[in-house]
Amino acid sequence: MTEWIQNLDESELKYEAPSLFVFDEDPEGAAIFMYKEGYPAPINAVGDDEKFRKTSKAELEARPPKKYWEQVKSEMFILICTNDKKYDSLRKSLQETTDKNTKYILASIAGAVGGVLGVEAGILSGFCAIILHSIIKIGKETYCAIHN
Repeated sequence: MTEWIQNLDESELKYEAPSLFVFDEDPEGAAIFMYKEGYPAPINAVGDDEKFRKTSKAELEARPPKKYWEQVKSEMFILICTNDKKYDSLRKSLQETTDKNTKYILASIAGAVGGVLGVEAGILSGFCAIILHSIIKIGKETYCAIHN
């Protein structure tokens, strides 16, 4: 049912969600750097404190809210771990993608989840990448058991 998972490239998922480079074994930690209520991203430039605060605030405000992360986790569980009919066509499409790459798979999943949630795929793709990365690391069965 999920042979397409074997086609995923871990490094491509990390480039979609760069916090995975640091939080390789911690999907929640990686996600914290991607939603509005999370931690500010480290800024390498040293300089004016006021400019630093302003830049940090702007970066945080540009992120999606934490509720998107929670919703993506729920929808990805439904997609990966259940046979819910709302993702039947996506599952079929993914099953037929034996020669497709990670970007195609990720875009397909983010688009479908975004369609269900009423959110653009680009906003959710990093969150989807974190979950797919987690599945690569621990396996589908373990992922489903942990999140059930």
